[in-house]
Amino acid sequence: MGNPSIKLKLESILGKKYITNDKVELYCYSHDFPSRALSSLDNNYKFMADYIIKPQNADQVKEIIDLANEENLKLIPRGAGTSLVGQCLPIEGGIILDFNCMNKILEINTEDNYIVAEPGVLYRDLSRKLRESGKGYWIPCNHGSADVCTIGGMISNDASGESAIKYGTTRDYVLNLDVIFGDGQKVTLGRLVKKTVSGLDLLSLFIGSEGTLGVVTKSTLQFLPLPDRFITIISFFDSIESAINTAKEIKDDLTPMSLEIIDQLIINGMNSYLSRLSPRIELKITPAALMIRLDGSDDIVNNQAKIITTIISKNKSASNTAILKGIEHEYLWKARDGAGPSLMRILRPFRNARTFIPAVLDFTVPFSKIGSLMQKLDEIMKRNNLACSRLGHLGDGNVHLIGNLELKTKEDIQKLGNIQNELVEIVTDLGGSLTAEHGCGIWKAPYLSLEHGEKIIEIMRKIKLLFDPNNVLNSGKMYFTKKIALFSD
Repeated sequence: MGNPSIKLKLESILGKKYITNDKVELYCYSHDFPSRALSSLDNNYKFMADYIIKPQNADQVKEIIDLANEENLKLIPRGAGTSLVGQCLPIEGGIILDFNCMNKILEINTEDNYIVAEPGVLYRDLSRKLRESGKGYWIPCNHGSADVCTIGGMISNDASGESAIKYGTTRDYVLNLDVIFGDGQKVTLGRLVKKTVSGLDLLSLFIGSEGTLGVVTKSTLQFLPLPDRFITIISFFDSIESAINTAKEIKDDLTPMSLEIIDQLIINGMNSYLSRLSPRIELKITPAALMIRLDGSDDIVNNQAKIITTIISKNKSASNTAILKGIEHEYLWKARDGAGPSLMRILRPFRNARTFIPAVLDFTVPFSKIGSLMQKLDEIMKRNNLACSRLGHLGDGNVHLIGNLELKTKEDIQKLGNIQNELVEIVTDLGGSLTAEHGCGIWKAPYLSLEHGEKIIEIMRKIKLLFDPNNVLNSGKMYFTKKIALFSD
């Protein structure tokens, strides 16, 4: 596997220590969650890179990109590999560009409130440094992979999570980026200021481009003062519809840090996690619950908590409303972030590989359509005799629909595709979007034209080729339809 002459050229740039084509290591970089299960039935979902390389600085990255253009190589930028929709998969072979060795925090400026970091810095480590700086600071993107993801990956995918309703997404904190485009140009996008309208906003174009236009070698991110206090209000409801109605009333009165809905299956999964902790928290098993996180000064959170509990008390279907603080608050959100893995522990044992339906994981729809979407999902999954869970960030209309499918035959892969197609069409008909958080990668790419129209997709392709004319960066992702991601065709 791999061309020996190419390996020698890579070694001359990086040194032998930072390049490998060991089959075991290549396998570790070859799958995401969906492809691992799919590959148990179909060899078309087995992806192997030719090499894994680990640059240590921007000059090496430029040399590698220049080499890729000269030799017609494919490069796949990779941070921590937490993607769920195939952004880092080597679907055409090529070279994995692993940025974990470029992991230095270069500057923390508490006068102008920015931090400068290399792309391989872990968000967890950056957050710890900010908490320990001055009076305490944070970048409140609050995504589910916060403990393991890298800054470069966050920027490439515009990461976000439960706090987007109040604090926005990663792009709201990026001031400037050092970038090397696919044609080898080294540029700096943005300035050290939050507000600028000088020229086209190429910085925003790059954020969320999933490594298809260029690679980040350095980023400057704005940070905010850390709030004095966090608390959570949790309340349980006899139906998802009732919980959504109450969430609408809350949203009309104020903007909490987080406004989450979870269903009965997720509550069970969270309980399986919480049962292992002390002090023990046990959540009431009901069809739905709301988790409302508040932050700010004591006066702010106390006043908001009073408003919210008053709203909830007017709903006769609500019960067991509680305000959690301190360690109980922390445990609850750890359980929420780990609901997926916890859910796996309570489902019946499966003898065959199983996966979720990748294109439906993070739809977003107008708030008024959330109830309709969740109902339609329930109907579709029951018709196919599948379990599903429904949760999401109600404040910004981002709904996570998780359906588990056991894969016994290739017909099950086709079944997965049929369900996916039906739900994608429903979401686009509701005026929604295919992805609010996880991005496009390969699993959502075939459906982009349903949302944007083929003319817009063609414009995206032209932009891609403007920055990367030889298509060396993350080829086959986002703008291009791959048959392997359609499942049912």
